[in-house]
Amino acid sequence: MINVNKRFCSILLLFFIVISFILLNNYHPTLLNNIRISNCELSRIESDNFFCEIDEDWYRRKEVFYLQHNRNQFTGVPYMFFQDNYEPTFSCRFEQRLGINGDGGKWICDVYRLKQIPSCLIYSFGSNGEFSFENETSRYLPNCDIHTFDMKEFNCTDFCTFHQTRIGDGLGGTKSLRMIMSELNHTGRYLDILKIDIEGSEYEFFEDLFNTTDYVSENIRQILVEIHLSKLIRNVNNVTVYEFEKLHDLFQLFHDNHYVIFHKEVNLYNPHWAFEYSFIKLNKQFFQINNPSNSTEHL
Repeated sequence: MINVNKRFCSILLLFFIVISFILLNNYHPTLLNNIRISNCELSRIESDNFFCEIDEDWYRRKEVFYLQHNRNQFTGVPYMFFQDNYEPTFSCRFEQRLGINGDGGKWICDVYRLKQIPSCLIYSFGSNGEFSFENETSRYLPNCDIHTFDMKEFNCTDFCTFHQTRIGDGLGGTKSLRMIMSELNHTGRYLDILKIDIEGSEYEFFEDLFNTTDYVSENIRQILVEIHLSKLIRNVNNVTVYEFEKLHDLFQLFHDNHYVIFHKEVNLYNPHWAFEYSFIKLNKQFFQINNPSNSTEHL
């Protein structure tokens, strides 16, 4: 009789375990989602709905940003500029490299988030016929409209739309981003990723882009850019002059337009003079630090 009761209790316990497991599987994710959404209002506001993190973690992000941002401009030895200056000020938990290893691939912040939107727009400036980024991105993000631009003529019909044009500030036979978006009827569209490698012309390009505040300049989520020093070096009376102020101005331009650095990578083909940077745009409220006394400090 005792053995029968034990067996019955064991079966009953197993039954309750199975039922509990089924109920948790059916309802627990919804509960977690509700908790997650209710506790991530701050990050949603300050990232324009890109991130969803609990407030405690988001405040920690702001503190880390503040600490690193304040030490990012050091200058140091000229030929080691990128070694001494401008480290990442932000991190993406699920950043992912798309494209080949080495020169050509790029790091994107949380690719999976772009899968969750019905459509997205990606521009790639300066491919030089290397389309591994576009190819892999089109497989990961089939919902994205990918356009590639280069001075030379290439073909990428299977995974992107190619345009032969010279990128710049709209002067001297170049086309600016506004000109291109207008020609393609993209002026009112959100540009989710701007990938750019135009061999030193990035200074004029971004100065022209951010010189005017409009829908185009305010609606670019991620910028993946290779920054070059070659145009900042001059020889004056047999003395090498480094015009690093122009580079500092470029990074200040990104900061003033609410971008943070989430990735930095050396180009080993030209390690002293070219580095890859990845930026993501946040809401201007992210750059305010609220301390316990309720005062607000602008970064």
